[in-house]
Amino acid sequence: MSSECPQLSAGLRTDRERVGGLAPPDEATEAGAPAGASAGGPAPSPDGVARQLREQARDALGELLRGLRAADPQGGDVALGGSAAGRRHLHAGLVTALMRIIFLLYAEPRGLLAGASALDAHGAPLARLFDDLQEDERRCPGDLERRHGAWARVAALFRALLDRGPCGARGGLCDPDAYPFLEGRPWLSDGVLRRVLAALLVHDGAKVRYGDLEVEHIGTLYEGLIAFDLEIAEGESMALLPSHAVVDLEALVALPGGERLARLEEAADLKLGARHAALVAAAGSVAQLAQALARRASPRQPGPIARGTLYLQPGQLRRRAGSYYTPRDITRQVVERTLAPLLHAGGRPALHAGPDGILALAVCDPAMGSGAFLVEACRQLAAHLAAAWQRAGEAPCLVPPRLAPEEPPSLAPEEPPLRRAMALVAERCLYGVDLDPIAVDLARLSLWLAVEEASLPLSFLDGKLRCGDSLLGASRAEISVFPAAALSRGGAADAAVERRARRALTRPASAPPPAPSVERAREPAGADRAALDAWMALWLCPPDSELAAVAPTPEAFARYMTAALEPSDPGAALARRIAEERRFLHWELAFPGVFERPEPGFDAVIGNPPWVAYVGRAAQPISPEVFNLYLRRNPAFHGYRSLHGLFVHRAASLLRPGGRLGLVIPTSVSDLDGYRPTRRAHDALCAVDPDLPSFGSDAFEGVFQPCMGLLSTRLDLDPPRTAAGAAWPLARSDLDVVSRRLLDRLSALAPLPAALFGERGFQTTAEDAERIRRADVPVPPYTCPIREGTDVGELIARAPRHHVDRAGVKGRFRKDEDWRAVRLLIRQTARYPIAALSDGLPFRNSILAGFCDGTWSEFALLCYLNSSPVRWWHYTRHRDAREGMPQVKIAHLRAIPAPSPARSDQIAALDALGRELGPANAGLPADARRHLDFVVASMLEMTEEERSCVARWAAATPLPRQDG
Repeated sequence: MSSECPQLSAGLRTDRERVGGLAPPDEATEAGAPAGASAGGPAPSPDGVARQLREQARDALGELLRGLRAADPQGGDVALGGSAAGRRHLHAGLVTALMRIIFLLYAEPRGLLAGASALDAHGAPLARLFDDLQEDERRCPGDLERRHGAWARVAALFRALLDRGPCGARGGLCDPDAYPFLEGRPWLSDGVLRRVLAALLVHDGAKVRYGDLEVEHIGTLYEGLIAFDLEIAEGESMALLPSHAVVDLEALVALPGGERLARLEEAADLKLGARHAALVAAAGSVAQLAQALARRASPRQPGPIARGTLYLQPGQLRRRAGSYYTPRDITRQVVERTLAPLLHAGGRPALHAGPDGILALAVCDPAMGSGAFLVEACRQLAAHLAAAWQRAGEAPCLVPPRLAPEEPPSLAPEEPPLRRAMALVAERCLYGVDLDPIAVDLARLSLWLAVEEASLPLSFLDGKLRCGDSLLGASRAEISVFPAAALSRGGAADAAVERRARRALTRPASAPPPAPSVERAREPAGADRAALDAWMALWLCPPDSELAAVAPTPEAFARYMTAALEPSDPGAALARRIAEERRFLHWELAFPGVFERPEPGFDAVIGNPPWVAYVGRAAQPISPEVFNLYLRRNPAFHGYRSLHGLFVHRAASLLRPGGRLGLVIPTSVSDLDGYRPTRRAHDALCAVDPDLPSFGSDAFEGVFQPCMGLLSTRLDLDPPRTAAGAAWPLARSDLDVVSRRLLDRLSALAPLPAALFGERGFQTTAEDAERIRRADVPVPPYTCPIREGTDVGELIARAPRHHVDRAGVKGRFRKDEDWRAVRLLIRQTARYPIAALSDGLPFRNSILAGFCDGTWSEFALLCYLNSSPVRWWHYTRHRDAREGMPQVKIAHLRAIPAPSPARSDQIAALDALGRELGPANAGLPADARRHLDFVVASMLEMTEEERSCVARWAAATPLPRQDG
């Protein structure tokens, strides 16, 4: 039993109170203080304040843009000529300026600006500056618009922080030279800066208490700012509610009146009432159109936007990047469950969870964003480190790290233990990568703020947090062989090229040259990087470049790799340029201390990788060469191809044996068949935990996508095992003992015959959609009635509300006899089966088809599918019936349990009931429903407890609307 150090215990208690109750799992309390207080009611939550601040920060970004326009109507040299690249650079600069201010506002109440500037001896220069500007505006209204000195004070303060330590790797946020227009010449009036500070400092008439906000909220503020693009108005324009989108009024007025309303709804999500719609349709000039839309003008960009003016437009960057702030309750749970096996054994601290063991852990987030997961890992590991010091009765000491050669942080001996632990963990244990250089800087700054140690330079994590593409890189073991697969960019012709390349590589050479060196331990890091960059560049070079012409022979490959080490070689220069543009990240070189230890790899990989799909309705663009590289090098890039699937495999491959994985991913990865390759790639390397957490469909603001935590342990297998890609086990807190027993028993029954169900619906293309019109009666050429999913109710097939131009459609439209062969119509978009008898009319692919066989008539199957026990099984068994956008799939229907053969005689009772109710096409009366549920429950041999369980579910679950 270890002795207790009284001084350390007191320091821990004080520090826990200061940081909001941080403690090891057995001592943890709820963290966080109120984010702001109101005089007469409860304080708003920090999350709520952060969300509202995000909206105000967007207003502040607009103020900065207007301030830039006022100082330089052309928008600066970067935007001259209407260059899209120039606008992106200018937008990044404005976001950087605003994020620097936000960072300083976070640092002030934490005492981290004291001594950084002579502007204020108490370390609150921005608060003092805002008060001064407010007072000047009160005394001399309008005078601030002609002054330009205040921004220089903000820039000087930020530069003073940077100058505290050596300059290491820098993104735009921490690089004063990245955006020259923010420095030097006066570009922002004091009046604009006052309004910017007001937007960031005042909420509901009171000062925002940044000291009460969580460091992780920096990420949500940043994501709100990158949700906009910078554009140039091609004609006189106007920003409109509700989405604040800018609409070109000149282009709009040129449209016929009826088309204007459709364009407004498409471009700005704007739906007008009848009176205003008539005014918009009747407007004969831009002025009249602006007047008709005046009531819907956005306060964020008030007034007309003149032709050639820069403006902010809601854009696609955030969605395409799949970037969303992760709430802290999710990061806390995922990090805790990921680290627990590394820190605990049988409920007690693990043998290696002493101070040295904790500081030897290497934890990485390969898509860290602004560092929310790393901040949470820092808190939890620091709490365990401080507790380990207490258990050992040791005073915290600064022992040299085992993984990193850097000097430890310089802290005063009197520093509180938890603060010292935070600094040590941040410097020794945490690693991260992100493609966005500003996000990398935000992660550095977030960890610096979380550590709350003003004596540490901002650069103390430069070597651990890197900018790069986690998925684009190579290992030393790969580069000794020409990548023949790089020649194939898809298609039969490319496959033939690849086959010829492989034959050339296997053909004996007359005088074999020395192969490119694989063991480069004695070579300088620059040579290593050049070789790895050159090999990767072969995958991503333009098809008409000289690299694409490198012959796939051992001799040519050896010459190319040798030349890659020569700075003056043209091929080497092109490879370097590709490497810089693509931001290659070679993990062995980026983090040598982690990958050169006896068991190489990270102890834990955590995070919320971007959710980006490359297939389906929400598919994002991807270049052919990157697609080919992913396809050939990552086994997860098959089936339903996605960026998050790639990260699952990358994260698993970065772990050492026994290492832990903890990622937040869409729940659909756990069970959809399209994600089987992702699960197979993961399961070949890792063993998944039981009862994975499910966070539901509303965990992320603005994202209607259920998500989960993937937690697993890296296996000690070489080579990896062969995995089937079975579904991952999600925790089911919604099931009691009776429900779980019933679900397991029904799921073990043989399913209904697969031939009873099929897909027969008309699959419309975008062009075919124009050949379908909503109309209750046929209007030539739209004369063929066609049903869709909402026309199918419970034992009701409603009259079709759409007609199709059958002769004009391009897709396959089945013959009449094919439609007549269908016996049942089953709605696809539903949480459980909803079926009606078919009358042989055509239908779209939002309806699934039911058939009959010698055992199951269409009448019996109709009743069985609409029964509460079958619906309960479907809803309870299939996660996607409960979460997100529900869909009844063919695979779901073909998995429905059939009654045991001993009960098959009762199918006749269902047939009789179906013959009575189905042809009436009038729905299911309450007494008939009770009888139907009784018959099906008997067929499935359900106990009274199980019947009550289903009855409670049916009573609490809304029935389908009778109007569809």
